[in-house]
This record gives sequence, C-alpha cells and structure tokens, in this order.
Amino acid sequence: MIARHLRLAAAIAATVFATQAAATPLSSQQILHEFNAVVLTDLRSQSHVDGRTWVGGTASGGDYAQHANDMPGSRYAGLTVMGDAREVKINAGGAVIGGNLSGSTINSGSGVIYGDVLNSNLNGAAWVGGSVKGSNTNGGRLPALDAAMQGTADAARSTDFPASLGALSASLGRMSGTGSTVAFNGAGKATFKAVANANGVAVFNLIDAGVFKASEFEFHLGDATTVILNASDASATIGANFLGSSAQSLGSKLIWNFQHATSITTNNLFGGAILAPLAHLTNNQNIEGGVYVRSLDQHGELHLQAFDGHLDPGPSPVAEPGTAALLAAGALMLLLARRRTA
Repeated sequence: MIARHLRLAAAIAATVFATQAAATPLSSQQILHEFNAVVLTDLRSQSHVDGRTWVGGTASGGDYAQHANDMPGSRYAGLTVMGDAREVKINAGGAVIGGNLSGSTINSGSGVIYGDVLNSNLNGAAWVGGSVKGSNTNGGRLPALDAAMQGTADAARSTDFPASLGALSASLGRMSGTGSTVAFNGAGKATFKAVANANGVAVFNLIDAGVFKASEFEFHLGDATTVILNASDASATIGANFLGSSAQSLGSKLIWNFQHATSITTNNLFGGAILAPLAHLTNNQNIEGGVYVRSLDQHGELHLQAFDGHLDPGPSPVAEPGTAALLAAGALMLLLARRRTA
C-alpha cells in the first residue's frame, strides 16, 4: 500500500517537473494587469474580489473572480492558493489549491487540489491529490490533469511574485520626480498636480509630505496616463475622501508605492493600486484597484481596475529551479503524512 502511494507521489512530482519548464514567468506589468490581488503570505476575507487572485500562503473566506467578463486574459486560475483554502467561493476561472480545500465552492472552471477536499462543492472537473470527504464532485473527478488543469497548475508556480513585486517597488522608488506637486489647504485637502514625462508617466515622491493625514484628495492629472506615488511611510492609515469620484475614474492609473511600509489601513473608498510587498493591509472600505501586499485582512470589496498604464518592467524574472521541486515535495509530504496518520 505504501509503495503504491509512493509511486503516486512520484508521478505527481514527475508531472510537475516535466511541465514547469513550459510556463513563462509574468513581467511586473503583466502582474498588475492580470491580477486584482496578489497576497504573498496569508489572506483573510469577509468580502469579495472582482478579478483574479494569487495567495502565497493560506486563504480564509472570500468570494473570488466575481466579474469574469471583465477579467483580463491569463494562464492563471481565478483563485490560486499555494497553501490551504477554507470557506472560499470561486465564481470563474477555476482554482489551484496547493494544500487542502474545505467548506468551499468552485462554481465555474476546473479545480486542481493537491491535498484533501472536505465539505466542498466542485462544480467543474477536478483533480484531487488526496481524499474527498463530504463533498460533491459534480463535474467529475479526473484521474489525471487535463490540458486546462495543467495550464493553471503550471502557471501557479511560474512567477516568483515576492521577487517580482519587490523589484518593481524598489525600481519605482528610485524614479526621479517629474515635477509633480502636492499642495495643502487649511481644510485638510491635498491637491495632486501631475506633470508627465514623455511617456505620460507622472511621479510624485511623497517624502515626509504628510499626505495621509489629509481628509480629502483632489487630482489634476493633465496629460499623465500613469501616476506613480512613492510613499516613504513605514505605516499609513488613510481615510481621505477622493473628490469628484476620482477613486473610480483614476483607479487604473494610480500606483501607490509603499516600498518600506509594514502596515497600511484604508478607512474610506480608495482609488488606485496599492503596491506594498512588505506590508499587512487592512481595507475597511472598498478599493478601486489592485492590491499587491505581504498579507491582507479584507473587509471591503476589491474592484477590478486592471492596470493599463506605462511601466518599464525589464526582463521577465527567471523562475527558480526549486519552485517545481517545492510543489512536488509538498504533494509528496501531504500524501505520506496522511498515510502515516491514517
């Protein structure tokens, strides 16, 4: 019996090793365009994400890929979780779960679950590496990955998100200001006046500017099509009102780069992408744009505002040879641990 399970684990590892080389890493521009959320460690959600999500640790709660028709094309699943996922609902694009799945529903698309499935509904075709208990496999349980499953499984490990987002944040943080300014009035309003370079990019370097103490944000972008806002804050609590519905209208153009921050809280409707690869983000209200953070405690919705601005992403990062090995080893360890404790 043990030998049979070892052969199964070896087959899983061989499949991952054989196909990993075919998956091409995403550039930083592609990450910001294709994903509504990238969380490098753990995500806890009491709300929903309109677009596609990748989680490097565990995912607890949440409703994902709600606006399938608006999601940019991608090789990635609607939800990818490298660890365990519980009480999640995936509405489109299917899911890749590196650990166990419990109390969850995959409404549309295929499911690739390397661990066990417990008390869940899999409404598309599914491949499960472990056991299935108290669950419905309404789309059928396949003995091997089909082409669609293989594509999302390959994609799941193809990009080193921590390295890519860290490099992007550092690169943006080194950009020289383009003459863009922030003015304050006595009523607590911060007015952002953008000056764009030849590529339509405006850069604000918000060094000790006290911007996040303002109660209102007003934007005048002029010819700028991409706005980089580099913040030096180690932590930020943001409650400003984005005037003139600018959170919605500018969400796909603004990148708030918190290169050094470890804690960010938003208490009002927020507009633009939050790039903070070292930070824990708590959003108490909706965000119009993507979030790319270390960890997330989600209370407000994440609305899809796919970034279509101008970045110089540089060469695509090279996937580390060890990433495929980690996935294969994880599957092997799950199988062996399960049999030893059975």
